Amino acid sequence: MEPTRLPDNSSQRPGPERRYGAARAWLARAASVNWEMARDAAPVGAPVRGPAIPEAPAHRSAGAPMAEAWPTTYALAVFAVGALAAFVASRVLSPVWLLELQHVAALALFAVATNLLVGYGGLVSFGQAAYYGLGAYTIALAWLHFKAPFWPSFIATPLVGAVSAFAVGLVALRTRKLYFALLTLAFAQLFYTVAQQQYDITNGATGIFGVAVPAVLMDPQVGFFFVFVAAALAMLLLWKITVSPFGLTLRAIRENRARAQSVGVNVFRHELLAFVLAGAFSAFAGGLFIIHDQSAYPELLDWTKSGEPIFMLVLGGMNSFLGPALGALVYQISHEIIVQHLKDWQLVLGLVVLAIVLFMPDGIVGLFSAKRWRRWFARPQASGPNPG
Repeated sequence: MEPTRLPDNSSQRPGPERRYGAARAWLARAASVNWEMARDAAPVGAPVRGPAIPEAPAHRSAGAPMAEAWPTTYALAVFAVGALAAFVASRVLSPVWLLELQHVAALALFAVATNLLVGYGGLVSFGQAAYYGLGAYTIALAWLHFKAPFWPSFIATPLVGAVSAFAVGLVALRTRKLYFALLTLAFAQLFYTVAQQQYDITNGATGIFGVAVPAVLMDPQVGFFFVFVAAALAMLLLWKITVSPFGLTLRAIRENRARAQSVGVNVFRHELLAFVLAGAFSAFAGGLFIIHDQSAYPELLDWTKSGEPIFMLVLGGMNSFLGPALGALVYQISHEIIVQHLKDWQLVLGLVVLAIVLFMPDGIVGLFSAKRWRRWFARPQASGPNPG
């Protein structure tokens, strides 16, 4: 008796248009659950806004990109304006400020890459410093042991970060929520311990200093402009990822994991890919840090370093793509100012985080939202009939 053959449906697989529609549908279904819960919990008579679902893209040809034309044009315009502003700043600002802004650009990319996990995927990771430090150590170790030139090592940093994140993600993503956060923290501390104790390889707690960087990048003006453009291009690529069907599906998983899985989404594969991408871009940010500091040391892998991008995206606003970048700018500049005048700067930053969580949950970006101010000054509507 011949075994039953299943029909071949390969010709009926959805194309790019239907896949985008499926991702949008998953996001719509997940958002509707939160809206229904908010509607049921709201007081009688209080207005409850429905879920915000991205509009379906207009008809495109088969070879057209996934994202709509105007957001891409807008993003390219922002990149062009930023590059022009960076060029002007490199000609106007002092070398001290240019070096500081180099560090800010690397931290901004680090924060935006971390927000791909936290803000878009709902995966709170306390181990992203492992990949940031690995990016710096990739260049430093290649120079220390093999006298390798800078550019091949610099190009290899995202690959090293992606491979390391893939290995960690295979284990960490088997857990959920608090256990996931603690496991990522444990892996980061493992990398930190290896970097600190293996003196023959990493110089231990002393670190590696004086890493050879091309002479042209040692110039503050050229170095700042290069770091800014490289970080901006990486963030532009991250933005394209967030508006792709993969990004929409990732947000659907964040909103309602069980429902996304029930409609056929491979949740583990999407989360693992997001984890790998975040690790790759974090390692690239670590490579940019080498241009600024020409050094790599174990503190780049420590858990306190993993807390910095979390602080930045909370400070700037994790609900906005460029919010973490703004948070990195405010954090680094205010950190330098506070350290110069106060000894207990950690206490001040802790109070700032507390104030933001209590009064500005949308971060600094939320201050520029007209909807927020309208809600703030709006009068509460009466729940009962109007007397008289």
